[in-house]
Amino acid sequence: MQRGSIAAALLRVAWFVVFLPAALSAQSDPVEAKLHEGNQLRAKGSYADAEKSYLGAVALAEKLSSPDARLAKGLNNLATLYHLMGRFSQAEELYLRALPVWESAQGPRSEDVATTLNNLGELYRQLGRYDSAAAHYQRSLAIREEALRAAPVQLAATLNSMGLVQQDRGQLAEAESLQRRAMKLQEDNLGGMDLKVAVSLNNLAELLRIQKRYQEAEPMFRRSLEIKQKILGEEHPEFAGTLSNYAALLQDQGDFEQAGKFYRRALQIRERTLGSAHPSVAVVLNNLATLQRTQNDQAGAEASFRKAIEIWETSLGPDHPNIAAALNNTAEAYVAQNRLSEAEPLYRRAIEIAERRSFATNPQLPHMLSNLGALFLKQEKYRGAEQLFRRSLELNEKIFGAHHRHVADVSRRIALTCMAQGRYTEAGSFYRKASGIYESELGPNHPDVASTLSGYATALRQSRKTMEAEGVEERVRQILGRP
Repeated sequence: MQRGSIAAALLRVAWFVVFLPAALSAQSDPVEAKLHEGNQLRAKGSYADAEKSYLGAVALAEKLSSPDARLAKGLNNLATLYHLMGRFSQAEELYLRALPVWESAQGPRSEDVATTLNNLGELYRQLGRYDSAAAHYQRSLAIREEALRAAPVQLAATLNSMGLVQQDRGQLAEAESLQRRAMKLQEDNLGGMDLKVAVSLNNLAELLRIQKRYQEAEPMFRRSLEIKQKILGEEHPEFAGTLSNYAALLQDQGDFEQAGKFYRRALQIRERTLGSAHPSVAVVLNNLATLQRTQNDQAGAEASFRKAIEIWETSLGPDHPNIAAALNNTAEAYVAQNRLSEAEPLYRRAIEIAERRSFATNPQLPHMLSNLGALFLKQEKYRGAEQLFRRSLELNEKIFGAHHRHVADVSRRIALTCMAQGRYTEAGSFYRKASGIYESELGPNHPDVASTLSGYATALRQSRKTMEAEGVEERVRQILGRP
């Protein structure tokens, strides 16, 4: 059946925020010297020291007599550092300050204007403000499409970022097309061992993972880790990000021991380099907690989920999509402990956030609806459960297509509600639909095919179609190897 826990996908991906390099005149220009110093410290993960250098650069540039590109560069780089540190309101303010300085110093169509627009779009994406994110990405893309020959790598950054927005909105095919185009531009222009290529590999692998395309995703994760290890080292927060994503893939494939090791290592790296209250720390906590649930450590999972929610509410606000995911997951931990009355309000709040933040085509929402429906089913509230399952089915078909395993999972749940209400013929049609998808996706002898066909046979018997039921039951015995 469809897994109840939701990974914090909105922050799983690596992001394209761009620090601008210092000019070649850094040795003689005190502003550029401070920018260079800040860039070096930031690359090492020394964010507190990098902040001091960027602040020094901005202070020096603000003393210049006219709008100067060096001030805009300092503002952009300080904003981007705050962005990485999770200080989003400060980052937004500085990006918005940088834009008019760039436009005054270089004109409105310069590459540096496009860079800051792209960075601001990425900030809005992480805050769940998808319309604002898309608008800024489009402005950046228009500038970079115009200058494609001169700046293909910068164009790739915007394409990748737009792909992340489409992924967050649930437009997975469009997201994949954008990300593959971005990666090709980067590999053609940078070669195969560049950090930007590693980021694109991570993002595309994660997109494939959430679609259960594991054989395609795994070599991309491994290659991304190899590049980041060589360029950044194994103690950098960006290395930890891909390590956490790879752990999720291993978890999906059932390698819980190795997944746990990688999650905990990623958590240690991020806490050490970013601080324990950073939103990226909460991502790993949320995903570690899903593993703890799978291993039946419900108390540990609840503690990890609650810590993640606390961090996100402080850094991202109470209505961020990641909080919806963590609320859903905490509710699942309660259900596993039969604390049903505590689980329901968490599911409802998660759904309300998802719907209020206008990401109705995000893959999280049908999961949440289905999970609340399963709670109602357990409480024998069959009509309410069926309504939720049907909404989930409609969204799953829209997001993943009519033949995806998630569609089969929800169809089987609708069949259960129909059976409980005595609508056996209708239940049979949903069982038949689910078994066909499972057989296509998982193979004809998978246990999920057998269990679904067993339900179908029961519906047939209740509909007094005994001979047809006997034929389906014989098929179940063949799958299970029983006489």
